[in-house]
Amino acid sequence: MGFISEVHVVHDDLLLVPTIKRHPEVTIKYKYNTVVDGAEMYFVSIFAEDYSTVEETMEGDGTISDPTRVATFENRAIYRVTSSLERKIVPDQCIKRGIYVFSIISGDPGWTVRVHLPDRDALADFQQYCRDNNVSFRITQLYESTASADESYLLTEQQREILSMAYYAGYYNIPRSVSQDYLADRLGISNSAVSQRLRRAVAELLSAILEDGQTPLQSD
Repeated sequence: MGFISEVHVVHDDLLLVPTIKRHPEVTIKYKYNTVVDGAEMYFVSIFAEDYSTVEETMEGDGTISDPTRVATFENRAIYRVTSSLERKIVPDQCIKRGIYVFSIISGDPGWTVRVHLPDRDALADFQQYCRDNNVSFRITQLYESTASADESYLLTEQQREILSMAYYAGYYNIPRSVSQDYLADRLGISNSAVSQRLRRAVAELLSAILEDGQTPLQSD
């Protein structure tokens, strides 16, 4: 059966963390990595209103080199970056230990990782790796994996909470029954935080639903 866990990891030398810190309003989703001619390349989806400012930050991000936009879709852009960092978001030894990664998504100010674990020892190994490499490691969710939990990895608990509240309060009605100010008051957070959480949650759902079979837009 195993466990599902959500873990937040932070270190300035983790992939793209300087960019994540500079643009907390932007959502970055780690896709996969591969090795080409000895160089380790990573592919990420970025959800942003202004890609040019993010690209400027990426050019000065010391955790990566050669950031290249390889495709543009209606709701996101795909980038390829090169990195030779020793610190990994999820290290190879943890993958060998049986950890399965559902998603890796930017979360101010680092990465939020949702994983399936065969047992608690695998989580302890992940935590020990982070401790040995001075990576901040914080468990935000941990529960037993069940058949009913199979789809729960799509959203974090925080994202599910705010989407559920917004939906049932009528935020998505036409016209809207409540405002972001109302949601902010209910949650005890700022209007800006409400906007960011909603955008990230919706972006994650859109990515999961629409990503397969989409064709990149032609760019000038």
